[in-house]
Amino acid sequence: MEKNLWRIIDESEVSPDEKLFPKEYNEFQVRKNKAYATIYLSIEKEYRILISEVDDSTQAWKILQKHFRPDSRARVISLTDEFFSCKISEDEDIGLYAARLKKIIINLKDAGKPIADWYQAFQLIKSQQII
Repeated sequence: MEKNLWRIIDESEVSPDEKLFPKEYNEFQVRKNKAYATIYLSIEKEYRILISEVDDSTQAWKILQKHFRPDSRARVISLTDEFFSCKISEDEDIGLYAARLKKIIINLKDAGKPIADWYQAFQLIKSQQII
């Protein structure tokens, strides 16, 4: 993140009083606008609609954080379904299949819902029976 912009987004730096410190206030507003522009231009175009209704960098960040948060219930359910539905393709190497499973396992662990080792082994053994 650009220099001194994150402090605006996480609200550890607040706007100076406009009447008492007009120069500092104007500088803060420029940095605040730059923080929003940095966020807006850094995300993929398809996600810009999520923050197009707000003009505040802190609000924009919170909206994006809520949307992409890895521990949301919907995401955990989706990942769990993806794990148990994961199947090896006929032409897929077991190592590649295991890597796909591992990615899902890591995502679930990051979301605070780790998959037990027993289920992990079950998925790998089940894939061997298909081949």
